[in-house]
Amino acid sequence: MIRLITFTICGHAFLNFMGNEFGHPERVEFPMPSNNFSYSLASRRWDLLGNGVYQNLFSFDKDMMKLDENERVLSRGFPNIHHVNDSSMVISFIRGPLLFIFNFHPTASYERYVVGVEEAGEYQAILNTDEKDYGGQGLIEESRYLHRTISRRADGLRNCLEVPVPSRTAQVYKLKRILRM
Repeated sequence: MIRLITFTICGHAFLNFMGNEFGHPERVEFPMPSNNFSYSLASRRWDLLGNGVYQNLFSFDKDMMKLDENERVLSRGFPNIHHVNDSSMVISFIRGPLLFIFNFHPTASYERYVVGVEEAGEYQAILNTDEKDYGGQGLIEESRYLHRTISRRADGLRNCLEVPVPSRTAQVYKLKRILRM
């Protein structure tokens, strides 16, 4: 989640270091006088990619990069952060046609969390950190990935969505179809 919010809330560029894409567990140290010019810590453990959590993190990172490739997240304007709730620990913002929702609460999940959106329409979840491929629990079924706005003001915006937001997850929704009310 931290990688996703950093990636999507930043400006027009994102810097990543080799190995971060799969959560490399060890430090990398180039040969220098302090380590007697040893090469023992100068390489990445690429063999970890086939194992559980490292494979999950790598899958998520690839899909996060695909999100930018397909939706041009970084080349859009800056995000409009419109929902920050300290008690529920939920942050939401809009960047272009994308709605980002982050639930940082360690235990509280929300079945129908209300988040404001300006444009009335149908919003499709296009990235969900809780998917099993990313090591999540898979609490949101794919049949619940499409949501239609409700004509009710929320977060200072004209419409809202009621979406499931499990604890410690993030979802990215894309406006798929505009509805004229």
